[in-house]
Amino acid sequence: MTSNMNALSFDNTTLIVSLVLILLGILSPMLNPFFRFRKKQQHDDADLENSTVLPPISLILTPYDNANKLEKNLPLYLRQDYPSGYQVIIVTEQKDHDAEEIISRTLSRINMAESHAEVYVTHIPKSSRYVSRKKLAITLGIKAAKYDWVMVTEASCHPSSDQWLSMMARHCNNGNNLVIGYGNYENSTSSFRRFERLHNAFYLMREVSKGHAYRNTSYNLLLRKSEFLENAGFLGNLHLTRGEYDFLVNKYAKADSTALEISDESWLIEDTPSDKTWLNRHLFYLESRKFLQRSTPHRWLYNIDQLTLHINYLVCIATIAYAAITPNWILLGASIAALLTALVFRGVLCHRALKDFGEDISVLQALFFEVTQVWHNLNYKIRYRFANKYDFTTHKL
Repeated sequence: MTSNMNALSFDNTTLIVSLVLILLGILSPMLNPFFRFRKKQQHDDADLENSTVLPPISLILTPYDNANKLEKNLPLYLRQDYPSGYQVIIVTEQKDHDAEEIISRTLSRINMAESHAEVYVTHIPKSSRYVSRKKLAITLGIKAAKYDWVMVTEASCHPSSDQWLSMMARHCNNGNNLVIGYGNYENSTSSFRRFERLHNAFYLMREVSKGHAYRNTSYNLLLRKSEFLENAGFLGNLHLTRGEYDFLVNKYAKADSTALEISDESWLIEDTPSDKTWLNRHLFYLESRKFLQRSTPHRWLYNIDQLTLHINYLVCIATIAYAAITPNWILLGASIAALLTALVFRGVLCHRALKDFGEDISVLQALFFEVTQVWHNLNYKIRYRFANKYDFTTHKL
């Protein structure tokens, strides 16, 4: 009887620890990108469409090392409902006969008379050295563009609808110089990879909405040709092999003239990446972020979120174990309640984010991925630590 009474004793220490645990369970989920940013219904859609005359646009595809993707995705780029007209520029390697054959075969199956697009093909000279061929392809495409507004995207992606270009272009006005869109992976991609991309996108979308865009994980970007050329294009990061979309956003985004477009019809869907592509994307970012502005606050926020998440779970689990052994049933109940509060709160936020962006991932999976994501990042950092740094640069002398 005495033992049971001690287990139910309600001293000041138990009270304080219990309150701290409950408070931690409530507050820690708020340190979360899914809490800070939410996809809002754009009530001014009709006003935007009516007040903005959609400009003609040049769309640039640079199928470097993946020209085979054009056969699947090029028709969807050419079938945009865009009466203002648009130009599709395809930049391939010089004398890449496979790419030329794929483009010719694909175009032969499309009735271009019914398309609002015109297609122009240009090439990267074989002699080009000591410069990222991907960035060179984008630069050549932008120089060849006949219109000032340029959409830079990839052959490995396809529009979610025939309104994609219209939804992005409705922000092309005198007040904007950059339009950043959303992109996700097709449903056949693993749940973890789709979750990680969405999780990272929430940080980046919030930064755009706050006026300090950092980078872009999707290939859905509109910018002005005139500004790109006036500011020497990729100057400042030409020595790096990849990271072109990150650098475009980081260099050209302005607080008062960068628009974010995330309506469902404006999304780009990327083909499932290979394991090599997935790994390289993380390794290249670890190298390129050294040269990105606003990198420190972005990384600090992520690190604080992850630290708080792990501290919350570890403290709750440790207290549950301690209270069960002691025993202290009041503290045990409080620690279990705190853990459940955090899980439910985080689960609600995950569910909302997944639903808003059409991801078919269970809440239980999402909660697990939140915890394990940091360990995947540790794996990437270890691989980067032992990688050949010449793999990230064009200057290999």
